[in-house]
Amino acid sequence: MSWCAFVDESESNRKLDPDVYILVASIMEPNARWPVREAVASLRLPGQHKVHWYHESDKRRRLLIETVMSLEVLHLAVVRIGTAGETSERRRRKCMERLFFELSGMGVRNIVFEAREARQNRNDLNLVRALRARQEISPDIRVDHESGPEEPLLWLPDVVAGAVVAARCGNPAHLEQLTSLVTVCVVKA
Repeated sequence: MSWCAFVDESESNRKLDPDVYILVASIMEPNARWPVREAVASLRLPGQHKVHWYHESDKRRRLLIETVMSLEVLHLAVVRIGTAGETSERRRRKCMERLFFELSGMGVRNIVFEAREARQNRNDLNLVRALRARQEISPDIRVDHESGPEEPLLWLPDVVAGAVVAARCGNPAHLEQLTSLVTVCVVKA
């Protein structure tokens, strides 16, 4: 059985943790998608387009972390510590290279990213083709882009990315609660 992953991004706090880009993959068995999706979708408040860590109160963040802890989902966070002047897109590509390598090795075959602009999505897919051509990832990996508001499974990596950012900026409490579920890989420039 191949696993699937849902991926979201975050840039860290530019003042406290400059030049840092984070990609988080929430990894699950395909048959876990529906119950996990229902659990996460139930967290959306009336009028909310999607659950987004940045816009949540501390009380809601605690609820989000408790929900993540209750689910049968593992998470891989790739943190790129870039250099001043390095573009966000380069940081993203470097994160993606490591993320694809790790996910490929774990047997993940279906990867869903939160959609961005069409040009940016094409750049992601071009990177996948290049990594396949260099035989750095499995040729069986399939990458899709989905709308964040329409796919609640993309909210999970957003929550974990928020906990990673908080920990990097001096508040490790949320990430410490997720220690058994989250692996953090750091990629330095």
